[in-house]
Amino acid sequence: MEDFDKQTADEYIILAEDDGRILGFSSLYLPDDFIHLLFVHPEVSGQGVGKELLSASIEKMNRPARLKCVSENHKALKFYEKNGWKKVVEEEKDGEKYWVMEY
Repeated sequence: MEDFDKQTADEYIILAEDDGRILGFSSLYLPDDFIHLLFVHPEVSGQGVGKELLSASIEKMNRPARLKCVSENHKALKFYEKNGWKKVVEEEKDGEKYWVMEY
């Protein structure tokens, strides 16, 4: 939790819950209209939790909204593109490539 608090300082957190159980979350840096983190528990992957979190995140931000996705995470890239996000530019940092995407 300490690391989570440090990584998401000054960010707006959206939780997906079911009967008190956390199913996923998104973390938004609203001054830049940027989705910093979006995580869905593996047990509920493919059940619409990610789509709901993404929709709720988009509602909180101005356009264009942005996010970064690791280039090797083909499943996530496909998910974002299916939900209206577009690849803008592929960048590299610390030896890892990622796509900057916009909605």
